[in-house]
Amino acid sequence: MHWSRFFQEPQNVGPLPAPDAIGRAGGGCGDLIELHLAFDGPVVADAAFLAKGCPSAIAGAAATASLLVGKTIYEAAALGTAGIEAELVDIPPGHESCLYLSETALSAALERYIGDASVRLPQAEMTAVAMSGGVDSSVTALHLLESNQRLLGVTQRLHDYGQPGMRICCTAADLEDARAVALLGGFPHFVIDMRDQFAAEVIRPFCDAYVAGRTPNPCVDCNRRLRWEQLLENVDRLGATKLATGHYVRISAPDTAGRCIVRKAVDPEKDQSYMFWAASPAVLSRLLTPLGELTKGEVRAAAADLDLLVAEKADSQDVCFVPDGDYAGFVSQETGHVPEPGPIIDVGGARLGSHRGLIHYTIGQRRGLGVSAPTPLYVTGLDVERNAVIVGKQADLGVSRLTVSELNLIGEDQHESSFRADVMLRYNGPSAPATIHRLEQDRAIIEFDQPFGPAAPGQSAVFYDAEMLLGGGVIL
Repeated sequence: MHWSRFFQEPQNVGPLPAPDAIGRAGGGCGDLIELHLAFDGPVVADAAFLAKGCPSAIAGAAATASLLVGKTIYEAAALGTAGIEAELVDIPPGHESCLYLSETALSAALERYIGDASVRLPQAEMTAVAMSGGVDSSVTALHLLESNQRLLGVTQRLHDYGQPGMRICCTAADLEDARAVALLGGFPHFVIDMRDQFAAEVIRPFCDAYVAGRTPNPCVDCNRRLRWEQLLENVDRLGATKLATGHYVRISAPDTAGRCIVRKAVDPEKDQSYMFWAASPAVLSRLLTPLGELTKGEVRAAAADLDLLVAEKADSQDVCFVPDGDYAGFVSQETGHVPEPGPIIDVGGARLGSHRGLIHYTIGQRRGLGVSAPTPLYVTGLDVERNAVIVGKQADLGVSRLTVSELNLIGEDQHESSFRADVMLRYNGPSAPATIHRLEQDRAIIEFDQPFGPAAPGQSAVFYDAEMLLGGGVIL
């Protein structure tokens, strides 16, 4: 139908009397689109729109509402600007931004609908792809698409921090990039709002840890608590049976006992197996990680071959909810905690100066101490009771023995009381040989062959046998 008729004689004008979801989107020139959806199971039973602004924006909203009626929720989630434009015969060029408002409003309506935990879609042989909007998850999705797998893109809305161009993940712009890749591949894409869970499971523990003198690992917490367990619960509701991610790690298919073997990625510089130490067998058995067999260079080349807009997108590097890198400032802002100055003392007990508050320091830190010495000094400890920062030489960072909590073991060693392993204390850091002794209450003692460090309480100690991941725990 000619595009002008959608503007002059619109059908499906809202509002709906009892919509299951409403999505809104506005443009800088005053255009405003509102889509109302009503569902009957997995099918859009009715759709209506409200709109004001330019004729093309109104026509786009009318066409979108008309297209949606009778479609499955998956078909609705795969409808983008190109599909809307195809319905508008002879629409003048240059109006894509007006039609994009309807795409955005539709995505928002679907996000609200699936945000209802009671919504459950029929189970199907479908793989969900966790899409961050970066090059890795995008190539993962299109790699699986080439193998004729039925896909469902899912992106978690975790926070409202950051601006476009910052090297952090999970921004609003990243959500749009993820949707664009899914629409390019022709498969549905959903956004799952998990901001409340992220605040409770990641941000709050992060702040509490810093106040308590520990150095948290929010990326590990996010992966195990949100990106795997809670995301898999949501994937179940959306009808998928598997979850693919863009992590660089190799995970085998489960054996007859349901156990998987986890190995380091082919690309040692991008290996992310460290992040998987806390994954349960139930989680591992449902994950697909095809990038574990590729190098980063091969992934970027594949993205360029596919002409993806994210092919040259920079990798995220910082903690996503602290885009400026000022952890202490963030903790103070979120909790109201006022850092209290105190003494800086050496390992022998001599006072060398004063610190600005414990939340400004972490084990292994060298810069910004504000004290001088003939040899470089490092933070070797944070004494919360005395409010003291303890410093020493690099050799003083090594520990012979430490304890971990939240112990999780993967594979054949999970029932042994003691075993040998190479232990890594920092993501992509060096490892050292040690003996692991299991204790009760999911704890273990690590005895290193030679002093090794730095070992920061709150960080993860991760166990390997060569390239095979054995498990890990949180340093106490």
